[in-house]
Amino acid sequence: MSIEGRRRRIILDLAVTLDGFIEGKNDEVDWCIIDSDMGFIDFLHQIDTILYGRKSYELWGKYTPETEVTDIEKELWEAVHSKQKYVFSRTQKGTDDKAIFINDQILEEVK
Repeated sequence: MSIEGRRRRIILDLAVTLDGFIEGKNDEVDWCIIDSDMGFIDFLHQIDTILYGRKSYELWGKYTPETEVTDIEKELWEAVHSKQKYVFSRTQKGTDDKAIFINDQILEEVK
């Protein structure tokens, strides 16, 4: 049976502030840190797909760290970029080389 035909769990992992947004008034996300003690890399090794909103995808889904990064950061971004990515967007259509864009019928597409 293909992955598409098999039932899978959806695990929710959100990064939002109390006002419901990920970024500040000037699009800053400096409050959102990833610490090696958070177990995020272990979490990434348990999943095969990441669902993004368009803005989060633009910030994180295509992010490439600078050349001078720690081994943990390198492992983290390699894990993120090894996943299948779907992006929910009303404005961006089609696909790029890293993600598939879903513009409508979200529930059906996720199922």
